[in-house]
Amino acid sequence: MNIIEKVRELLQTFPKIAQICDTVHVDFTDTEIDSYGLASMGDALVSEDILGNQTRQHTFMLHSVFSAVNDYERLTNSGVLLELAQYLDTCVGDEVTHEVDGITHMGQITKITTANGYLSLIPDENTIKGWFYQLQITAEYTIDKN
Repeated sequence: MNIIEKVRELLQTFPKIAQICDTVHVDFTDTEIDSYGLASMGDALVSEDILGNQTRQHTFMLHSVFSAVNDYERLTNSGVLLELAQYLDTCVGDEVTHEVDGITHMGQITKITTANGYLSLIPDENTIKGWFYQLQITAEYTIDKN
């Protein structure tokens, strides 16, 4: 499972997401309330040793749609993003694969951090429809070339 598939799987195992939706979409967020979409923003080489083993970093944007008609709901929404961030902090050690030129290399997640969780869009300035929140997720992982 590559880093995108693995982070998507980790999100789907977070209890508050699992309770309200069956899937986290990739590169797409439905406009319905309780919809989640994971967008890949890029992968970067952090370091490489003499044997070719790598530490890489992949950045994502998680988009979520919540009901937010009052302060109570908006506080709850921000609380869910906070709990998700804390949950992802604990998701280290999971295996990932990295394929280059038809060769698959194994690795593992070493760190997941989050940032910039906030209300990003109010559709048509309508307080009844779902509001879009986003959370930046960064996953650091290793790739063993041996």
